[in-house]
Amino acid sequence: MKAGAQQKHLFYMEMAKLLQAGFDIRRAAGVMGNAKLPSAQVLLLKDLNDGLQSGESITDAFAKDARAISSLERSMIAAGERGGKLAPAFQHLSDYFGMVASVRREIVKGMIYPLIVLHLGIFIGTVPLSLMGERPTAGQVVGGFATNLLVLYVSAASLFFIGRIVLKKSSKKPGLDHALNRIPWIGSARRNMAMSRFCKVYYACLMASISMVETVRVSSESAQAGMIRRAGKRIGVAAAEGNLLGPQFIAEDAFPSEFARSYATGEEAGTLDTDMGNWSSKFQENAESAMKMASVMVPKILYFFIMAYVAWKIIGFFTGYYAGLDSIGE
Repeated sequence: MKAGAQQKHLFYMEMAKLLQAGFDIRRAAGVMGNAKLPSAQVLLLKDLNDGLQSGESITDAFAKDARAISSLERSMIAAGERGGKLAPAFQHLSDYFGMVASVRREIVKGMIYPLIVLHLGIFIGTVPLSLMGERPTAGQVVGGFATNLLVLYVSAASLFFIGRIVLKKSSKKPGLDHALNRIPWIGSARRNMAMSRFCKVYYACLMASISMVETVRVSSESAQAGMIRRAGKRIGVAAAEGNLLGPQFIAEDAFPSEFARSYATGEEAGTLDTDMGNWSSKFQENAESAMKMASVMVPKILYFFIMAYVAWKIIGFFTGYYAGLDSIGE
């Protein structure tokens, strides 16, 4: 069972607080289990407890249900477990999901007014025109309005599921990922979100002293972006050969040029861990800013098209009304 971003934000925040206070993972899970948690997190803690009792690692126990734990969460928890830094790993996840939850709230708030206007437009475009017919029954008027609403809801649901499929495929398809990144406002948010995930996991792996080959592989997969995944495979080859990775980062168009240059200089200066931590925060801030901009602009664009639709229906209504008056006058 999958939990929402806000639930994950609070869950990881509480887990980080308990671990920082000196609780081990079993005691922390026990304390959390005594609280009134959502059902998804109750199942997550049960999997954790059962897994630990059977000798599994914390990561394997947490990630038993692939629907509940994303690749980002698994990678962060695994790096935190191997490096003995579970509390910071949970805190990073809490910050990330807190940002996602905040932006989603902004998007929902921004969509409320356009959706109200859309429903009003459908009402104007359906009911008055129906009443202009030859003595329509109340059932016919209501039926026409309900049919139009049903078409709207089915269309919206279809677009939603198609969008989810496209986004899922873009995590493995570089071309599709590149195309989505070119969408105004939304593309900027996607790029920064992917880079934030990449840097968070990369930083956690560096702190856990994980090999560069594995660090690159896990980080590029956790980014959930086709372009970064493809670039990660090529960078992984360079890492396996023992080469410096800075030049390879610079050669890849999946990464912003300023980030790639910073990686190259940090690699030479021995400050990669600090640099990746800073870039993780920077990309998260950029992602939040871009997503909030998208949450403002997309509803405005939608509002413009809705108002155009409403105006078209109003013009159509009065055109038909006056045409009817002219025919009566004749």
